[in-house]
Amino acid sequence: MPSGFRPFVDLDQARMRATRRLFAYWRANSAARRFHRTDIDPAAIVEILPFLILGDIESAPFRVRFRLVGTSVAEFSRLDFSGRYLDELNYGARDSVDWSDCYAHVHDRREPVIGTNRISFLDGKVSTYEFCILPLWRGADPAGSFVASESYEGFDRFDIPDLEPVGKRRHR
Repeated sequence: MPSGFRPFVDLDQARMRATRRLFAYWRANSAARRFHRTDIDPAAIVEILPFLILGDIESAPFRVRFRLVGTSVAEFSRLDFSGRYLDELNYGARDSVDWSDCYAHVHDRREPVIGTNRISFLDGKVSTYEFCILPLWRGADPAGSFVASESYEGFDRFDIPDLEPVGKRRHR
């Protein structure tokens, strides 16, 4: 298993409120039926909407498309990457998680993951945040979509400008 994430099988694995809330909601809705992105009820999880990411995982070729990025995620990334593909983004040396490996694991194994991303600030300071990625059905693919959460509890909003922004890759 690549570093930075592991299978998310039990609520007790989560330390952060948003992660716990999303996993509980996902588990309650996916246990007895095929749970699709369009089945998500925003009113049921309104308190964590700013921390969510919704997207699709394409298999041939493998690509991750971010449909909707919550406001806190966009602020923390210093980029609203809604509508973009993962391979269009440049994380530089900022993130410790290989996001492509992480999403490939969710799609290939059809299981949720939880992890800790270690991020580097421009001044050399290092911090972490918790994330989870939960598979959703899309068509006949049980992991063709996803809902994810990034939990920044404990972060000072004034530190965000000191983070290297997620950038857009230049294609040649």
